[in-house]
Amino acid sequence: MTVTLIGDCHAAADDLRVLLQAPALQTGRLVFLGDYIDGVATRAGTLQPAPLDPLGVLDIVMAQVADHGDVALLGNHDDFWVQTAAGDDLSYQTWRLNGGAKTWRQLGIHSSNLAAVKAALTHDPLRRYTAFLQQLPLFWATPELLAIHAGLDWDRPLSAQARDDLLWIRDDYYFDRPGHWHRNLTNQVIITGHTPVQTLRDDGYGMITMQADAHDTPRYLIDAGSRSGAANGGIFALTLAADGTVLAKTWVINGRVVDGNLPHFK
Repeated sequence: MTVTLIGDCHAAADDLRVLLQAPALQTGRLVFLGDYIDGVATRAGTLQPAPLDPLGVLDIVMAQVADHGDVALLGNHDDFWVQTAAGDDLSYQTWRLNGGAKTWRQLGIHSSNLAAVKAALTHDPLRRYTAFLQQLPLFWATPELLAIHAGLDWDRPLSAQARDDLLWIRDDYYFDRPGHWHRNLTNQVIITGHTPVQTLRDDGYGMITMQADAHDTPRYLIDAGSRSGAANGGIFALTLAADGTVLAKTWVINGRVVDGNLPHFK
């Protein structure tokens, strides 16, 4: 069995449609790592705005899950939607400041009042999207692979992880000291999204391999900055064999499939 892990989309339905046609994604299971909504339209180096279509991304992902048995994980931005639909004021306020106000307009919600946003998310036509997001898992695992949106607290087993860490953790998962990758304390290859690679290492590549040394089990960060404003922002897909061997790296930037093994700067 092969599995293709797909990084954060952030409302880039156009790029996602192109990605799903790539040869490496035609067999095996797909695992989406979350953050389907809340993108920005600007891209460094151009004045041409990028289209944002959060419902288009969700329609595609929902169809893949329903029709093909693929897997979709919950991301922290998707959780804003879930918690706001439940009436949580802190999530609503945090979402509003982190792309929510723009996303609401894209969803047809023309009010920034919590009660109005909650009502819209829990009634037609948005109710089915809310129901889908509410039931998404926080991780997907096999004995050899572990996919999570953000990462792990290394002091806890997977069964005892805090929900917020699985959705939000960054530096404590990445590093054990500044500039040095934390050793992978599991026996699984770990694949995460959540943090655009451009914010950690702006070398033109769409993924980062994290290993404390050559003997460390690899971890892969595959958030390639889709709709983040980065000039080379796009959706990255990493195809692995069942044992974690890398089979293919596919990257879509601005509607074009590029070789994910190579750097691309725009």
